[in-house]
Parts: sequence; C-alpha cells; structure tokens
Amino acid sequence: SDMLLAKQEHLLGGSAVGRRLLAPMCGIFAYIGDRQAVALLVAALKRMEYRGYDSAGVGIHGTPIKICKNLGKVKGLETKCQGESASLEGTCGIAHTRWATHGKPSDENSHPHTTADNSVAVVHNGVIENYMTLKAQLTKKGYVFVSQTDTELLAHLIQDLKKEMPELTWTQIVAMGMSLCEGAYGVAFVFADDPDLIIGARKGSPLILGVGKNEYMLASDGAAIVEHTKDVVYLRDGEIVEMRRTGYNIQDLNKVARETRGEFSPRVPGSPQKIRENPIVRLELSLEEIEKGGYEHFMLKEIMDQPNALRNALRGRLHCEDGKWSIKLGGLEKVEGQSGTLDRMINAKRIIIAACGTSAHSGLIAKYAFEGLAELPVEVEYASEFRYRRPIIYPEDVIIAISQSGETADTLEAIKIAQEHKALTFGIVNVVGSSIARLTDAGVYLHAGPEIGVASTKAFTGQVIMILLVALQVAFHRKTISQEQLNTYCEELEKVPTLMEEWLAPLAAQATLMAKYFRLANNAIFCGCGIQLPVALEGALKLKEISYIHAEGFSAAEVKHGPLTLIRNFIPCVVIAMKSDPAYEAIQATVEEFRSKDAALVILTDVGNTDFDEIANFVIHCPHTKTEFEPLLTAVPLQLLSYHIAKMRGCEIDQPRNLAKSVTVE
Repeated sequence: SDMLLAKQEHLLGGSAVGRRLLAPMCGIFAYIGDRQAVALLVAALKRMEYRGYDSAGVGIHGTPIKICKNLGKVKGLETKCQGESASLEGTCGIAHTRWATHGKPSDENSHPHTTADNSVAVVHNGVIENYMTLKAQLTKKGYVFVSQTDTELLAHLIQDLKKEMPELTWTQIVAMGMSLCEGAYGVAFVFADDPDLIIGARKGSPLILGVGKNEYMLASDGAAIVEHTKDVVYLRDGEIVEMRRTGYNIQDLNKVARETRGEFSPRVPGSPQKIRENPIVRLELSLEEIEKGGYEHFMLKEIMDQPNALRNALRGRLHCEDGKWSIKLGGLEKVEGQSGTLDRMINAKRIIIAACGTSAHSGLIAKYAFEGLAELPVEVEYASEFRYRRPIIYPEDVIIAISQSGETADTLEAIKIAQEHKALTFGIVNVVGSSIARLTDAGVYLHAGPEIGVASTKAFTGQVIMILLVALQVAFHRKTISQEQLNTYCEELEKVPTLMEEWLAPLAAQATLMAKYFRLANNAIFCGCGIQLPVALEGALKLKEISYIHAEGFSAAEVKHGPLTLIRNFIPCVVIAMKSDPAYEAIQATVEEFRSKDAALVILTDVGNTDFDEIANFVIHCPHTKTEFEPLLTAVPLQLLSYHIAKMRGCEIDQPRNLAKSVTVE
C-alpha cells in the first residue's frame, strides 16, 4: 500500500541534529535469546555487507564481555571467531560493520568499543559532534582512550555515569548519557553485570527491533532480521529500547533523562513505566530477495529484475474499466480532516524536487514529466545544496523528496526545511517504513524490492515509473490531458515491462561485446537532450561508480559550448538519439562532430532507425514507446554496459570503493 502519512509525526525533527546529520550507514545487529549469538551476529553482518564498510566486530556477553574484531571483510571476522569459538559462547551479543569517520580503518578503531575492564560494550552508527569536549572531560578523570573514534567515548561515558549514580538503572544511565551527546546516533549496549539486557537508542540513524519468540534483535537494516522474523517495530527518533528475553520496553529517551535528572532517584524495578506503544508491523522483505539467486553480482540480478520491479510498481495502480483507464495512488488520496494531497498538488504554485545522486536524475525526468504533462513549474534541487542556503518556499509549494533508502541525510533535512515553511512534503521511496516515508506528509512506495548493489539500477527505473504515474494523475485532474490521452498513456505504460523483458537478453549480449572494446578507457562521454539528458547523466554516474572510469554527462546540444574540447580519437562517446526528441537534428550534428574527432561512438536510438549505421561503432536499438516513457528503456543498456566494463576490469561491483548504499553523511 502507498504511504498515507499526512498525520505521521516527524521522526527526525529538531534538537541537536540541527543542520548536521549522521555518519555513513554502518551496520548494527544485536541479539538476545536462547541461541548461540556469534553465528547469528556474523550472518547478520554478511547481510549488511552491501552498505560498505572497512572493518567488523562482535561482542558477546560475559564477565568480562568478550570481543572479536577484524580489519577487512566479514569473512575474515568469521574465521577469527571460529578460532576463538570456545571463548565466544553466549546468547546475548552485539555486532557492527564500520565505515571509518574518526580514525583510520584498524582493529583498534573497529566496533564494538568497551571500557577498560570490558564491563560495558557499545556499537554505534553516526557522529558524536561534541565528542572532543566530552573526551577531554573524561580524560581528566583518568579514562584512557585506546582508539581514535568518537564511539569509544560512549562506553567510558556510560561507565562514568554509573559510577557516579550506581542507584540508577542502565536504561536511565544510557538515556542520560546519550542526552549529553550532540549529533546523531544509533547505538546498542551490552553490560557485563546483566546477562539479560541489551539497550538500544536512536537519533537520526535508523534502528529496527525484530520481535521473535523469546528472542529479540536490533538492526540498522531489515535484511539482517528477515531470516529470523518478519515482525518488527520501527524505533522512532529519540527513543530508547530495553530488550530482555521476556520482552521489550520503548520509551522517550529525553523524557527518561529529564525525569532521572529531576528525581535523581532510582526507578524501583518492576514499577509501572510510561511505555511507548510502537506498533509491530510485518517486514516487507523475503530472504530470497536479498540473495543473488544464481547471478554473479547483486547489480546484475537487479538489472535483470527490472521488468518484474516495474510490474510491481504498476500493480494495483493502473485500472481499466469499460475502456477507460484510471490511476489509483493511495498516497494521493484525501486524508480525513485535511485538504487532500492530490488537491494540493493540482493547485500547487510549483513543485520542488529534492534528491541526491541517482534520485536527482530521476527528479530531472520528473521535471520534464510534470511540466510537459501537467503544465506545472518544477525546480529540481540537489538536496545537499538546498539545505545549506535559504530557499524561498511558499505554503502553496509541493516538495517531492526522492530517495531509494529513505534515509538520505541531505534529503531528510530538505524535508524539514520545507515543513518549516508549511509546504506539502511528498516522498517517493523504496524502503518501507524508512525515515523519509515517516517524515513526509504523504507519498508512494516503489515496491521494487530490496536493492543490495550500491549502484542503483531498478530503484532508478522504479522512481521514474512512479514519477510518471503521479504526473499523469495530476495532469488528468488538472485537465491538461484528456481521458483519451490518459488511456493511450496507460496502455503504453503497461507494455513497458514486457518490452524491457524481451529486450534484456539480446541487449546483455551486445553490452558484453561492447565492454570488451571499452574496458581499458580512462574517460567517457555521455550525451542526451531533453528527457534523455538525465539518462545520460545517470549513465555517466553508473560507469564512474563501479568501473572507476572518469565519465561525464552533457546535453548533446551543449557540447559545442565547451565540452567538445574533450573529444579526441578513441574516447568512448555514448549518445542517446531518439527520433522523438525535438532536438534530434542537433543531436545528429553533435554525432557528426564526434565522428570528425575519431571518437568511439555508441548510439542509442529507435528500432528501425538506420541514420547512424554508417557512422557509429555500435548502434543499440531501443523498443518503441511514448517519449515520456523512453528513459525507462534507454537507462537499461547504460546500466549493462557499465556492469560488464566493471566486471572485465575486475572491480568490486556490488561494493565499489569509497561508497555506501545509504548516504547518511553531509
């Protein structure tokens, strides 16, 4: 179902997060139950490897807490744990994959971090912005820091507070400690003196509680939980959870901290507490979806899965009755007691799209769709730029936030800015229950299934098809397209998944052949015009992301205004030249310019078009569809070409260097 979220509370609002958010999306997993924990912890870290990381570690409850950490891949950690299996027995533990922010990648800087006596251990996602100040205070008290991280501070801070206030519970201590920390975090603690306790807390960085039978899990990613349970609770921002084998309690962290400071007295064990009633929901994820399914890489699996992903996006949303087509999007329906989202979009002064990376490219396609179909003015903003200036936003504006993960820090901040100005915020995300889904007033899910590869493929085409559905719906209700036109568009859109499916096999073979010629390139140029320009930009991004070849995307009509100087013999130039493009003749002229410079030409054009057969080194023929829908198809050969080039170059395709799947850092 779509997001009917107009009345959802703001998860990431206010306080110390302010204008600064999070660290790269590391992986957290914690387990408490009756099973041996270490194998479960390592398996969960493997499920989260796609996020990107440089080291990993586990902590098992004991007296003292037992730690095993390793610089490098989880496989190395697994081998190390097997060698220490006798000392790592236990049914309560925490685990982490780290992406270095404070201190270089090393065993010492890996998580979990502990106190000197290993009585408190913690794993942490995020950035503690005032850690230098707190570290200096603790150092004066005699605490010795053995790592360069901000996370180690948390273990010492919690131990220090417990020493000063031994009468308080660990939940009260953690609440007080985390309330002293500025920045953002997702944390999980274990304590040597309590074998039946894990405490987690979040501010900004997502945490999901998995609810099993006499066992509970805490994770930063549903992929780590799904093989154990599909019953989960999404922790809201600013919440603290106490997990025991008999159950869990969720409370407001700041409220616990305030009450503790005010009373300065211990809470009597077993006494009534104000418990948050977060609903248990079903995790929309299956184990099969997060495995490769016979493909060599997740990226290839996800490219080939796009026809199915697009069908899922359309399912239940396109309807035909008595020859009349209609579009039904739950996220656009009227919310009781409020002006409907669709009404506000129809009457919007303008639409502002905030997104980053691949999602920004789908946002550029949205600009063409909304302006061309619905005749609404659209501005596309990099969320990373939008948040650092003073944008002029009116209450009549609609801000569309696009993000695969739903956790992109810059995009979340853009939403908060828009809401400060009373504008309607609308989310387009893939991950169900993500922060953007909960923060925005309304929105739609892609239903593309989990995307594990860092370089986005099916999420991009899923975003595009969802944007097209929203644009068509708004256009029809604004009366800028007729029922007959809507019928034509819907009929053609329904055919796109099948067109793509039939094209994929021959296209993959052609992409493999082309990759042999271009695998040794150092630079590449991608060009397109109009609605194909964002596809060219996305093609360049894909190539640089996974093959490490420097690639740039340009408007084909703009090349003569400067970029032409980059063209020389043998440089790969990929040009999208669809005959439906109003600038087709200008594109042809650009191709001739490239040919005169002896560039290696790859032309993507319509089936049956022979204009480039004598000019190009390779011609890719794309199936016919409506102009607005062409990006759904033209993006695919660029994805496959990038994939096969990266494979031939021996690159880490699913986990390219320096990149994480969810970019939650400024």
